[in-house]
Amino acid sequence: MKRVCFAVLFLATLLIMGCGSMATQTKQYKDLDVFLANRNIDGLITQIEAQKGKAYKEKDMVLYNLDLGMLYRYKGDYVKSTAHLDEAERLMEEFYTKSLSKGAASLLLNDNALDYFGEDYEDIYTNVFKAMNYLQRTSLDSAFVELRRVNDKLSFLEDKHQKIKQEYSKSDDKKLEFEVGSNQFSNSALGRYLSMLAYKAEGKPYDANVDYKKIEEAYKIQPEIYKNKMPEIRDPLQKDLGPTLNVVALVGKSPQKKARQVHIKTLANQIVIVYVDKSVEDRTISWPGINPNLYFKFALPYIVNEESPVGKVRAIIDDGAQTVELNKIEDIGDVAVHTFKIKEPLIYTKSITRSVVKGVAAAIAKQKVDDEVSNPIAAAAAKIAIDAGVAATENADLRTSRFFPNDVLVAEIPLPEGDHKVKLEFVSKDGVTTLYSEEYPAVKVTPKNLSLVESWYIQ
Repeated sequence: MKRVCFAVLFLATLLIMGCGSMATQTKQYKDLDVFLANRNIDGLITQIEAQKGKAYKEKDMVLYNLDLGMLYRYKGDYVKSTAHLDEAERLMEEFYTKSLSKGAASLLLNDNALDYFGEDYEDIYTNVFKAMNYLQRTSLDSAFVELRRVNDKLSFLEDKHQKIKQEYSKSDDKKLEFEVGSNQFSNSALGRYLSMLAYKAEGKPYDANVDYKKIEEAYKIQPEIYKNKMPEIRDPLQKDLGPTLNVVALVGKSPQKKARQVHIKTLANQIVIVYVDKSVEDRTISWPGINPNLYFKFALPYIVNEESPVGKVRAIIDDGAQTVELNKIEDIGDVAVHTFKIKEPLIYTKSITRSVVKGVAAAIAKQKVDDEVSNPIAAAAAKIAIDAGVAATENADLRTSRFFPNDVLVAEIPLPEGDHKVKLEFVSKDGVTTLYSEEYPAVKVTPKNLSLVESWYIQ
């Protein structure tokens, strides 16, 4: 009896002690909104860096470098930003490859305990923002390299998860067939827009026109992602274009993951999946050999957009001589939601399998307690410990970067050659309050070089 109780309690204690690696850490984001409201990027960087090896463990180094890479962008340190984003991309590739090598063995592990190789949208926009860093430094060749990487990654999104599916399917614990969602995002209007700007800066209007056509195509073939009207962008082959100021605004909080609670109840040779919030209808699945009247629970991650208080962004030129409203070219939040659907069936099936296998094992352990422990208090304590141990390993993986914007807005403004005063205003949804404004006293606009102004308000 003592051996059973001790073994059960010891196992449960180990699980609980390890639950820090089974839950998403958020202490690195303490007072995040306060830092952002004050635009205290240095303070945020210091806080993030202090959490290396703590909230950011070795398995979270992709997240660490994504967070710092974006923060250094907002600070205007494009060299350090690129260095961190480079490291994030390198680790994404390394951790993804590692995930393939141990795919079958990891089927029963909580995703929080595994190396985080980034969400698909993070992988894509890492290259987009590296390209923007290079454009800010007028390193056009390097920008083209990053933008080609964007197109390559979009082409292989579905295949990327098909490979994971194949590895999961080799597991001895597999009870259900794994599926992969279809990719609905194959063409980034923002990526094409940046490529178009780079070609225009190189004096290659025909190449720029190819990207212009691709922007039009993105809006036509992906209406579920590009719900808004295409921004007013002039065809690079249009005659007498003249000098142009290009304005980019990054708006809104990064899309975030939340947890959806799911319960499983068993029938004879069947399991019933029940969503607590009733977001999805109950579903009954065949599971040969399982006993009735068992009950398990787990959590599934999903991605949501964070609503921004910004209603519009406007560029005021030369003290009001001209005012132009920026228009959305990319909703990163929508891209995050849609690309997550590619891997969502994998997470769903893996989570069900893990929950049932561990739940059945826990039920067997509790039956052993009933059979071998005569003291009712000790038996109750042992069974509570078993349930607590299992629960501690069933947290949804909510890891995701906090510093990507939700929306990217742009404007192309024809201006006479020379220096111009530019002011960007981020205005509230009611159109009354200016939430933030930034001035650029002397922006040089020429017919040959890229004239680019960028600002952000990620609240």
